[in-house]
Amino acid sequence: MTAPSKKDVDAMANLMKALNGDKSALREQVATERQAREDAGIIDTSPGVKTADIKAMENILNAFNNASTNVSKKVATTINESKRTQSGVEIGMFSVEKNADELFDIRDNRSNDTLFEGIRLYETAFIITKHLNEGKKINSQEITKIMASNAVFEQYYYDALQHKHSYKVAKKRGDFNKMDIVEARFSRAKTEAATAKQKIKSLYESLK
Repeated sequence: MTAPSKKDVDAMANLMKALNGDKSALREQVATERQAREDAGIIDTSPGVKTADIKAMENILNAFNNASTNVSKKVATTINESKRTQSGVEIGMFSVEKNADELFDIRDNRSNDTLFEGIRLYETAFIITKHLNEGKKINSQEITKIMASNAVFEQYYYDALQHKHSYKVAKKRGDFNKMDIVEARFSRAKTEAATAKQKIKSLYESLK
């Protein structure tokens, strides 16, 4: 994708200065374009605001809009660009990698720092990485929200594993009363974990 040209960037900078009260650069740009037209033999001698000056301003606004669009497209492309690696996938400026425990870590490719560790669901890691590429901070509302949802899933997931283990122990001992209690708890934890996981997957699908 083509990056914004120097003219686009200059036009954007001049407009931003004008919006902040400093219109000198914008006037200078209009004057430069007027001089360029005069040098080319195009002279407007009518009184008042010149049509050519209006056209010059229109050109500057168009350049500003083009620069803004190019920047937006560049950000979107960065977020959506991904490629598989030996240990996971690179998504924009970050990587999602599977660790020795078969869980997912998120690494910043620029500094090589690991930002998140031990995430069980790939969907959670993907969503966090998307937000990071959009410029969201680690403690942003969006990332905090997905981490909270992931915490709910993981809590019920581990509860289900614990109840499953307790069931096996009770069965080995022949403790049928304990088996019934643990089985009910296992079923509930499994259902809650599945519900939490589905919410995360739905958000993941919406961002893909």
